[in-house]
Amino acid sequence: MNAKTVKNLLDDRHILNKDFRMVPAVSATLDGTTYATSIDVPSTKMEEYHQIENLSWIAIPVIQTNTDGSQSFTSIPLVEAMGYHWCPYSTKILGNNQPKVSVSTKNHSPGTDDDPLDKLSLTQLIVLNLEESRKRGISTSKEEYSSLVETVQKLDVAICPQRLERFGDDQTLVIPPLAFAGDEFCSLLRSVWNVVQHETLNNSPPTDVDNTRSQEIQQDFWLRLARAHSSPRIVRRGVIDPKSKIRQSGHRLVWPSAGIPTTTGPGSPGWICVTEQGIHQSFDMTRVMFSRGNISEKIRFGKLVKEGEVVVDLYAGIGYYTLPALVHGKASFVYACEWNEHAANALKINIVDNKVSSKVQVLVGDCRKLALKHHLVNIADRVSLGLLPSSEGGWRTAIRALKDETGGWLHVHGNVPVSEKTHWALWVCAQLFNIVQEERKGDDWVVVCNHVERVKSFAPTVCHYVADIFAGRGELCGIDIPDQARVGIIRQDSTFVACPEVVEPPSCALSPDGVLCHEWMR
Repeated sequence: MNAKTVKNLLDDRHILNKDFRMVPAVSATLDGTTYATSIDVPSTKMEEYHQIENLSWIAIPVIQTNTDGSQSFTSIPLVEAMGYHWCPYSTKILGNNQPKVSVSTKNHSPGTDDDPLDKLSLTQLIVLNLEESRKRGISTSKEEYSSLVETVQKLDVAICPQRLERFGDDQTLVIPPLAFAGDEFCSLLRSVWNVVQHETLNNSPPTDVDNTRSQEIQQDFWLRLARAHSSPRIVRRGVIDPKSKIRQSGHRLVWPSAGIPTTTGPGSPGWICVTEQGIHQSFDMTRVMFSRGNISEKIRFGKLVKEGEVVVDLYAGIGYYTLPALVHGKASFVYACEWNEHAANALKINIVDNKVSSKVQVLVGDCRKLALKHHLVNIADRVSLGLLPSSEGGWRTAIRALKDETGGWLHVHGNVPVSEKTHWALWVCAQLFNIVQEERKGDDWVVVCNHVERVKSFAPTVCHYVADIFAGRGELCGIDIPDQARVGIIRQDSTFVACPEVVEPPSCALSPDGVLCHEWMR
């Protein structure tokens, strides 16, 4: 609750390292010294090392050159300790950085008026073909160029965004849907080309721009945009069709090739690798969606899985939760179901790349039918239901998959109005309990939600949540619940709330015909 306050205080003292994000921290004490993680504990001291889990701690990144001066930190009461912590992802990795470009300041000496180009973003300089042109001595004081500068400054940020996203291990440039497109923008590029050509050819009159030349000008722009961001290709962000059952990506290649490539798989134009927490995730970004906002949940899920568990992942995708369960959770086996064939093929490649193929069975198709065909019943300690906007269609399959003797954990994903989070959790538990009774799992079974995790924002009043729900024998629950209680939730203050006999469906529930009610999005 104090992380934002401390972050601002560190920023005020010019200590905050904005290239990295805050992450949950683990504290430890060794020889009287507090460490943020075990990585800097001397190997000879490991037997003396005692790790203390403290979920209230947050590691905030600071500038390394300032970590020697502890006085900067002791003046902030809310800072409990200083040490080293491994941060799995940075702001740069998430594409929030602004690459710098070296621009010559020829003819601009101290004491003169500010050069208008100094106020332009990198993308605006690229549109004007000035990221390198100023080095060639092109004057920006001429009337025609001054006019172009004003035109570029007036461009809507949707057309000429100030910052662009770089994605994946190769730093692919991802541009917004409307960026650098439309007749007005293309006309601007031609005008810039005319001016640059006029200057370069010693004031020779510019030639007319035909269609072929227009394509060359556009390609030249893409080349310069990619080069300035050190990116090997440019992709235009698309939207996932809400009617698409397989949630196929809407991304389209822009440069050096365009559209959806005819080939797919490793080495194809749309193939990309994203490495998170040491896990390699490869896929065709023109055919498969990928959400980087889920990284914190992937990390959390990997920690929740216990060594030796059997996990069923009903909506596996390219391995978002399958891979953390195996690589970090040390699960003994995962049954991974996925009905997007492109995602399933990527998953098969990823389990080989991450050296876990002997512990995974990839099943392609509708998980409800696959569970019947492959008898995914009475086998699982844990089931992941990572489907948005609702995983309701897989709940019965998930309950059937849990071990009859013990039960296990369900991780239920959904897009839920913030105001209905508690109501949603109660309703999910009530629905699951009904399924437990219908499937005759056992009179000693309970269904209890002990935590609801916020993954990310979906809309101004709607969030992607995950409910951690135990469904199984009460004595194995591991959660302190009142005697005779069989279904309910644990609040953040650790109090138990029993489900009422009747829980009305929340606004994000599926309708009787299986269609999501959209009233909650109004």
